[in-house]
Amino acid sequence: QTYQGVFSQEYLDSDSPSARREEFLSSLNDRHCVYLLLKDDDQAAGIVKLALNGNDIEIASIYILEEYRGRGFGRKVLEYIFSEYEDCPIVLWVLEANLNARAFYKKCGFELTDKTRLIDRGGSFKQLMYVRNSAA
Repeated sequence: QTYQGVFSQEYLDSDSPSARREEFLSSLNDRHCVYLLLKDDDQAAGIVKLALNGNDIEIASIYILEEYRGRGFGRKVLEYIFSEYEDCPIVLWVLEANLNARAFYKKCGFELTDKTRLIDRGGSFKQLMYVRNSAA
C-alpha cells in the first residue's frame, strides 16, 4: 500500500509476503533487530522494524495499514520508541519524494541531516536521513 505508484508494480510484486516472512524469521536470532507489532484490539495495524547499532537506533521500516493511517498509530509507536531508547539518537531514512512522511517526522522531532543515499527498488530512489537526538 505504501509504495503503490512509487515503485514499479514489478518490484512490488517481487516483494511478496513469503519474502517478508523469510526476512522476519531470519532476523529472530539477530539481537540487533527488534520488531514491534502495532495492534488495534486483536487486529494487526502495522509493523515497525528497529536496527540496534550500538548506541544508535535506526527505524529501518515503519508500515501502517492504510485503514489505520491518520489514527495516531505512528505518533504512538514513535513515543514508545522515544521512551524505550530515550538516551539514544534515533535515525531513519525517508524517500525524498515522500513529503507527507517528511512533514510527519519533522512534527515528531526529527531533524533533516545532510546525509543522503540511493536505493534500488526497481529504479533508483533518493532517501534523506533524519535524526532525533536523545532526550538526555
